[in-house]
Amino acid sequence: MPLFTRILTNEEYGDFGVFVSWNATLLIICGLEVYSTINRARFDFKEKGELDGYISSSLILSSLFTSVLFVFYLLFPQLVGKLFLLDRKYMLIMFGYLMTYPAFAMFHAKQRIEYKYKTSSVIAFSTLVLAYVVAVILTLTMKSDRLFGRTFGQYIVYIIVGIGFYVYFLRRSCKITLRAWKYALRIGLPLVFAYLGSQIMLSSDNIIVKHMCSSQEVSYLVVTHSCSQIVLLLVRSVNTAWAPWFFDMLKADQTAKIKKTFQIYLWLVVVCVFGVVLLGPEIIMILGGAKYREAVSILPVYILCGVFTVLTAQFTNLETYHKKPEYAAVFTAIAAGLNVGLNIIGVKFWGYRAVSYATLICELILIALHYCFTIKMNVRKHLPLKNMLLPVFVSLSMIPLSWALYQNDLIRYVCIAVLAVCAGAAAFIKRNELKQIVRRFRAMK
Repeated sequence: MPLFTRILTNEEYGDFGVFVSWNATLLIICGLEVYSTINRARFDFKEKGELDGYISSSLILSSLFTSVLFVFYLLFPQLVGKLFLLDRKYMLIMFGYLMTYPAFAMFHAKQRIEYKYKTSSVIAFSTLVLAYVVAVILTLTMKSDRLFGRTFGQYIVYIIVGIGFYVYFLRRSCKITLRAWKYALRIGLPLVFAYLGSQIMLSSDNIIVKHMCSSQEVSYLVVTHSCSQIVLLLVRSVNTAWAPWFFDMLKADQTAKIKKTFQIYLWLVVVCVFGVVLLGPEIIMILGGAKYREAVSILPVYILCGVFTVLTAQFTNLETYHKKPEYAAVFTAIAAGLNVGLNIIGVKFWGYRAVSYATLICELILIALHYCFTIKMNVRKHLPLKNMLLPVFVSLSMIPLSWALYQNDLIRYVCIAVLAVCAGAAAFIKRNELKQIVRRFRAMK
């Protein structure tokens, strides 16, 4: 990121952010979230070879749906181009990625449910590094079209790797069954709307500001989103490891273990988020540079969404386990619709910064909707309200506190030192409990 923010202009960086936003949104739609269903499908496709057949069937279903959308684009390229604000060459790259990435994601999903993280991590990290190396090389060499070099260089690597995994799964099983398709759609389709709503809450900021303001102001949001990935990557990585264990504990009805472990997990995220927020100005300067200094004012708001993402993810996991993912879809659609409306109103009256607060408000509404449903399902015992209120309150208080600390670097650095000492002391005091958690988790392998 520090390389690209300096190689590309603000406008080019903002336009790349728009491409990423559309790509992430369409990935949820075209992928049908088939890779998210495998965590539940392993309990229902447990006979020998059944799970492999389910995976190949699901991937083919995803590809067929993507092909339909691609044909629609070929028939109406101008209509789609005006909506997406992207040239034809970028749309072709996007559809190539949408067609192949589900196989890449499915491989990692399968590795996680088998608690095989080493191979998955090595492949994911190697692909990531290679993609960015190729992107940097092409961006520097294609001086007449650096934005295309940036986009093509990164996504072509994932397309090639995705093709490899697609072939891998088809060789393991070419069996296509209607049962697998029905199951994938029954669980995956509601998740599409749920995750699509979440993505809209993240992506609509860039797209609406692009339409109502300028590419330069979009670039401030893109840099802020990228900086917040420091927290979101931690949250998503831990959650992908947590989810299989969470499902296993739900099946074993280990409510006490879930509550105790999740409380530690949630507070760990809060501490990490606070640490990142305190380092906000330095993160912006390192990753973006002086021309993105203005983004510091909205950074704490987006980083805090990491805490709320943890809570939303657990509710979605709980609903998926009980085969009620459609409720997650409804709740997220409500929050996403409110988010788009608040974004438009906020940008019109208060400028581009308003979109960050609109997202924060809608995240809280989404959590409240999910919690109300756990009461209706009579499963709130797994995620009790009293264990969530204090972390949420502490997280919200970080916003005004961070603004005050950004005005005095000396006090801010003292707070960073105190936080590090307290975190270290807490880890030392609770070392036996942490070891027990690690042992329990490893015992699930």
